[in-house]
Amino acid sequence: MMAQGNRPGERRGTRARRAPAASRRGVASVVAMMFLMLFGSLAAAMAIASKGNIRTAATHLHVSRALSAAETGLAIATRRLEVSTQRFVVSQSNINPTFGQAIWSGSGVPGQVVVQPPPHSPPENPAPTGIVRALANLHAADLNLVPGVSVSVPTIGNRMAGVDPAVYASGNWLYTPAVAVEAPTVGATVPPPCFSITYAPLANGTDVRVIVTGLDFNYQRSGQPVTRTIMQDFRLAKSARHAILSSNRIMIGKNVTVWGDLGARYQDVGRTNGDPIVTRSDFLGLDGVLDQKLNLLYGAVRASDVDGDNRLRVNHPTEGAAIPSQQFAPTWGGPPGAAFFDVTGDGYVDDFDIFIIHYDRNGDARLTLSAGLTAGTPAAGLTPEFTADDQLALLIDGGAPDRNRNGVWGWSDDNLNGRWDPNEAMLDRDPVRGVNRDQILGWRDGSIDKRDQYGKVHGGLRFSVQKSAWESAQGPVPDRVRGPIRPGGIAAQTYGVSDTGLPAVTPASVSASNTALRNAADGASFQNQVQSQTGRPGVVIQPLAGDVAPVDGLPDNWQTAYFEKVPFNSPSHSDYYYRPVYQGLVFKDVVIPPGTNALFRGCTFVGVTYIQSQSGNTHLLWNEYGKMQMDALTGKPMPTVRRNVYGGTAYPTMLPPSALPPNQPLLIATDAMQSQDKADVPSNSGVNVSALPEPLVVNGKRYTDTRLLSNNIRFHDCLFVGSVVSDTPQGYTQVRNKLQFTGATRFVTTHPEHPDDPDYNPEPQDLGEIAKSSLMVPNYSVDIGHFNSPDTQNVKLNGAIVAGVLDVRGNTDINGALMLTFSPVYGEGPLRDARGNPVGNPAEFNTTLGYFGPTEGDSESLNPNDLPLVMVAGEPKRLVGYDTNGDGLADLPHSVSPVPGGAVPVYFHGYGRINVRFDPSMVLPDGIMLPMGINPLNSTYREGKP
Repeated sequence: MMAQGNRPGERRGTRARRAPAASRRGVASVVAMMFLMLFGSLAAAMAIASKGNIRTAATHLHVSRALSAAETGLAIATRRLEVSTQRFVVSQSNINPTFGQAIWSGSGVPGQVVVQPPPHSPPENPAPTGIVRALANLHAADLNLVPGVSVSVPTIGNRMAGVDPAVYASGNWLYTPAVAVEAPTVGATVPPPCFSITYAPLANGTDVRVIVTGLDFNYQRSGQPVTRTIMQDFRLAKSARHAILSSNRIMIGKNVTVWGDLGARYQDVGRTNGDPIVTRSDFLGLDGVLDQKLNLLYGAVRASDVDGDNRLRVNHPTEGAAIPSQQFAPTWGGPPGAAFFDVTGDGYVDDFDIFIIHYDRNGDARLTLSAGLTAGTPAAGLTPEFTADDQLALLIDGGAPDRNRNGVWGWSDDNLNGRWDPNEAMLDRDPVRGVNRDQILGWRDGSIDKRDQYGKVHGGLRFSVQKSAWESAQGPVPDRVRGPIRPGGIAAQTYGVSDTGLPAVTPASVSASNTALRNAADGASFQNQVQSQTGRPGVVIQPLAGDVAPVDGLPDNWQTAYFEKVPFNSPSHSDYYYRPVYQGLVFKDVVIPPGTNALFRGCTFVGVTYIQSQSGNTHLLWNEYGKMQMDALTGKPMPTVRRNVYGGTAYPTMLPPSALPPNQPLLIATDAMQSQDKADVPSNSGVNVSALPEPLVVNGKRYTDTRLLSNNIRFHDCLFVGSVVSDTPQGYTQVRNKLQFTGATRFVTTHPEHPDDPDYNPEPQDLGEIAKSSLMVPNYSVDIGHFNSPDTQNVKLNGAIVAGVLDVRGNTDINGALMLTFSPVYGEGPLRDARGNPVGNPAEFNTTLGYFGPTEGDSESLNPNDLPLVMVAGEPKRLVGYDTNGDGLADLPHSVSPVPGGAVPVYFHGYGRINVRFDPSMVLPDGIMLPMGINPLNSTYREGKP
């Protein structure tokens, strides 16, 4: 029997034993040694890498210091170039290679040149005759020089060795001493970082390359410091930033923005309405509550705006504290909320912020426009927020069209209406992403927000007058100048500017460019061009007969001839004109003779249209000779002074034989009390004529109607493919020398329907002169558009736009500069009576852009709020009046009763929109004394040696 508790095969009381484990002490040592070697190698590698990184970082630091020194030098060189070039005030505007080389070197400069004294009065020896010497004199005053790096004194010499002679001019290089960018350290063995500048004129004659080398001596190899060289080109130009430069008052009304400086030379501020500049808010008048908010803002601006930009800086201790705190309930309901804060995030509170806050319904700091303006845009289908003024909305949403500043912008205007419409291709399109580059940055995206960069004036306001004199006569400037000013790094307002800073634009100063344009009007004569088209389909000609039988100061067909007020349809007109009418004709390079005084309807003018007039128009009575007034009996205009042919022989003794019978009939005033000049009275009449002015005699012929020597023309619904130019009257006679562009007027450079047809486009050899100016009519009175211009008006003017006085209304884009030649002086020109006595108010002669109401000094406008509301297809519209001749303009007021048969109602089209943008690349007219300047060519910046 087995013992209980034992398994089979086991012995009781015994234990199993394991075999002893093998020893592994040698393997652990090996592994430890391997890790030691690995970590040691890594530590060594990291030390080596760290040392290399430190060395690389140190090298990079020294390279950066050298590059920073070079960048500092480039900034200083740019400023030195600006200062030095602006000292040279020149008459020539075409900065061609010959002129560029001459003005740079100071040898044989064509035209008139005036060298202004240096701005900081460093000693000059010798006095500069060219820009390079002015630069050298400026650098001669440098301190903190580093010797042994470059020349010891500014040196004018030949080009450096090894450069391409096809790129660089051979001489008149300027080498300057090296200038340290830090103060020397006491005890230092090496100089501080520095830069040296070389000014290298290029072979093209118009550009200068600035070559700047930066040096850091703290790290040297083979005894040489670390250097970096950078270069950039600058183009010599005639400097002017003025979008508008005027000797008469400047008035910027509603729905107008200006990109560029305003230059006001007017100084007779003591007169009624004698403000040199008036700007009106684009947002006043849209809504009564908004007006309350804006007036609160204007009060704060008047009291606390320190820098004159009509904005309040949020973080400024004075301006920020003045921001109004009143709250207003939204017009669509809800509790009161903040109405004055920086919703655009630009650091300012201004009109634009208040406007957006007022209309913003969903708090996204963006206003969705009307359905008509959002169609085809990213905002299509969204609930409209701002619908009160579509033209203002277009002005803001369509402002700054080149949002990405790549030089490509605009659209294919297929329907020729001057505004982008759905399905019209935008030109700056990214085909890969399928987006319009400018639109994604806010241009014509169907909404108004901060990306639209709104400002009333994008530039500075510069005045000849002193601010104290202006405010003493007229009151606080902020009450006259309203709307945000975005000066772009310069002073918002500058007073007491000299004639150099605000040069006078006179008829003589534009004579050279005027002559060149006139010479381009070399087509067939006006009469031949009219005769060759007579009888063509669509051509209508209503001639105006001469004053032959009888000679009574009226056209012989006065009973049936067309006539109109001047200015056209103005409630405060100056005269009446009988006009010939030309409709549907095409003119090319045409010369319109003096005394034409026509109405052109629906005509096309190709190339250069030259309007002739007598230049010697300084007679006291030039505006009065031939003046007419409405005759109640006939219902037709009649001469204010009636004259008859004299049958006697007591001829006035002051007339030459050529102005007497039988060479010329003698006209004598029917009523001696109405005599205008000494020749209106027979020599035996016994009337004392000593107080009367001398008669007007031109080329041996006496004139009693200056219409024959002048041109007062209206262009209605006309297309101009090119430029309009005139003779240069010596005096300003706004009644006789006047141009009016009404209706759907268009100015273009290529015919929209016949772009490749030479008969409808300017001659290639004339394009250079045409590009300088779309309109050059010195001392003419010019009206572009009128109150209630139709939406189809699309005026695009380019270059230097020159006139005596200019009024612009409706839809107009001006890309260039406005230059106004007439300087109103009490007792001179039209501000004299028939005896030469001073009369009138110089402030009544002004250049006006945009809408001003009749209570704001514009007697030719109406207040839309005073017009009756009528329902048209279920929509309320303002009735302006009635069109009786089919030109789309109101010939009769809305109050006429009864309404004539066939009269068509004319409704209010809106205030229009006007955009004036200074073009720095335009060629100014020769003769205007303006300072030279430079245009940085940013794309030429690069690192490396020449």
